[in-house]
Amino acid sequence: MSDEILLQNLLGDVCQTLSRAGFDIASASAEEGAGLRVRQEPDAVVVGWVPADQLDPAGRMDAEYEGIRTALRQALLEILTQAGFSAQADRSSGEVRVNQPD
Repeated sequence: MSDEILLQNLLGDVCQTLSRAGFDIASASAEEGAGLRVRQEPDAVVVGWVPADQLDPAGRMDAEYEGIRTALRQALLEILTQAGFSAQADRSSGEVRVNQPD
């Protein structure tokens, strides 16, 4: 099976796992909208989060939501590793990378 097909299967499996855990997943290509986003990269599946405007009604440009991001990242790591995925946090982006099994 090609790497592309393996990554597409991994993407589908990650999305199903997160959906079963109660997460709503927005399209990674969506220009608008908030929530959990899952996208395929050349060597992994990446899970990120885009906050909704309702979290900051004042519209501050510097709102980082670090506490929420940290809690969400930890929850994603727990859910994905318990489901058997090889997941790791990318501290610089705040996203979670799920690698293809060896």
